Amino acid sequence: MKKQDKRVFPTDDLHKIRELEQENILLEAVYQILDDKNQSLEESRTILKQDLQQLMKIVQNNQKRYLDLYEQSPDLYRTINTDGVILDCNNIYATKLGYSKGEIIGKTIFDHSPKDIHQGIMDSFETWKRTGYVRNKEIWIKCKDGSIFPGLISATNLYDVHGKLIGSNSVIKDITEIYQYRKELEESRTQIQIQLLELQKLDTAKDEFLAMITHELKTPIVPIKSYVEMILSEKLGPLNDTQKSRLSVVQSNMVYLLKILNDLLDVQKIELGQLKLTKNLHDLAGIVEKTVDTMREDMAKKGISLTINLQSNLICLCDDVRINQVLTNLLVNAVKFSTIGNGKISVKMYPENDWAKIIVKDNGIGIIGDKLEQIFVKFYQMDNSSTREYGGTGLGLSVCKGLIENHGGKIWAESAGTNKGAEIHILLPLAK
Repeated sequence: MKKQDKRVFPTDDLHKIRELEQENILLEAVYQILDDKNQSLEESRTILKQDLQQLMKIVQNNQKRYLDLYEQSPDLYRTINTDGVILDCNNIYATKLGYSKGEIIGKTIFDHSPKDIHQGIMDSFETWKRTGYVRNKEIWIKCKDGSIFPGLISATNLYDVHGKLIGSNSVIKDITEIYQYRKELEESRTQIQIQLLELQKLDTAKDEFLAMITHELKTPIVPIKSYVEMILSEKLGPLNDTQKSRLSVVQSNMVYLLKILNDLLDVQKIELGQLKLTKNLHDLAGIVEKTVDTMREDMAKKGISLTINLQSNLICLCDDVRINQVLTNLLVNAVKFSTIGNGKISVKMYPENDWAKIIVKDNGIGIIGDKLEQIFVKFYQMDNSSTREYGGTGLGLSVCKGLIENHGGKIWAESAGTNKGAEIHILLPLAK
């Protein structure tokens, strides 16, 4: 049997041994920590490497997308430095101008600008240098074969990695089709203006001719009317009943024809600006009363009642003959469109601020809303059917409008609708 080692160490040696053991334990712990850290660091490096690879792929993809957008864009792209030297361009830019990329890069933007219209590209370049951008500025580009085309240029700043301005990226839209369309539009507009002037000349000539013809037609009618009246008066000898009846028909038609000619003449004078008014100060109540008195008998024969409400001392600077003509036309229309035996017509006049307001109202067929303004248009007829019931030339209200407006006044119609009557409103300025 082996004997057990029973060596005895001194106390100091025991302490040293224990300290060495503790140091070994600590060293092992440190080594373990370092191993753990090395492992974590290696894992971090691996993750970082993977992240960098992923980031590089993203950057490469973005670069590819940018290059694809730059190269394949239907618009013209170019990159220049701060001196205007072309650093790069896309395929369509080179193709459109008829060059290879190698022929373009290194040239200046001014090499591709027409000399006689150089200002546009200079302005856009100076605008970019001054403000840092250009938005849709029109320029002209010169191709290799000498042809030119219009474009809209937009530009933004280009910086290096340190944030220093090194140039700009520009996009140019070819607007040849738009420019051609705009040019054709301008030419069409010019032609339309020329044609409009010609039409205005023809219209003026027509109006002058119509005024002349109307005047010439009126000249023989006046004596014919006078002779018919003289014959009917039997100053030239007695007439039998048949003769009187026939001559009365002639007389009434002559009066109607003369009215048409007078209306035509007035319309032409108004449109040509040749209407002459003899204006004096008048109390409008007197003019209205005089006009109404001439219509009373005809209204009474047709069973139409008349109501008048006039305020006196409304003084107006006007042509009393023309105001009488307007009122007569309005009352004739009111009678024509009122129901015989049950018609009601009223005439009112009162002050309204600086105006004298006259309203002629009837209880007749009324006016549909969309026709209220049209009734004052020359030759307009509310009833255009082949069986027109009311007749007329469509000139009366047009003449009224022209006469009132030549007095500085206003005229319009109001109606509640079909079979609810109509009102014609007139405003005439009061004398100051």
